Amino acid sequence: PGWTEAWQEPEGPGPLVLASLSTTTQGQDPMIRRILRALGELPVRGLVTAGPSFSATDLNVPANVTVVPSAPHSAVMPRADAVISHAGHGTVIKSLAFGVPLLCLPVGRDQPDTAARVVACGAGLRLRPGARSAAIASALDRILSEPDFPKAAGRIAEAIAADRQRDLAVEE
Repeated sequence: PGWTEAWQEPEGPGPLVLASLSTTTQGQDPMIRRILRALGELPVRGLVTAGPSFSATDLNVPANVTVVPSAPHSAVMPRADAVISHAGHGTVIKSLAFGVPLLCLPVGRDQPDTAARVVACGAGLRLRPGARSAAIASALDRILSEPDFPKAAGRIAEAIAADRQRDLAVEE
């Protein structure tokens, strides 16, 4: 979207994990704080996008995490190894289009159904939105260390790419 800003990939070793929650207010403040703690426990490079509805002041940001107001997903996803999301359709489809597995923490609306589909296709895991930071870290560690998650996300990316070649719905 037009409100995103340029971003710089966090330096250092470890996989890049994008944490991106809703652009609308859904009470994500406590969840972002738990995600920050979880990322700080893992050997990753965390990139957290605060979005327009969250004030990123007074955060305890671990040394391996960068918090930015926004970043264009089209630039971040090709470099990302995993995404932590509220399971909003936009973030999920962008992640899967690039073959990036997800950790979904659905809050409401269609998000629980979207998260269920991510899990059903093997492209990620789902936790409740109030999951503790230790559970988030554990689930994220699984996604980053077990090869089945990126393989499944890659299969979805291939299907999305094939669909871009021909619009089967229009042809039908």
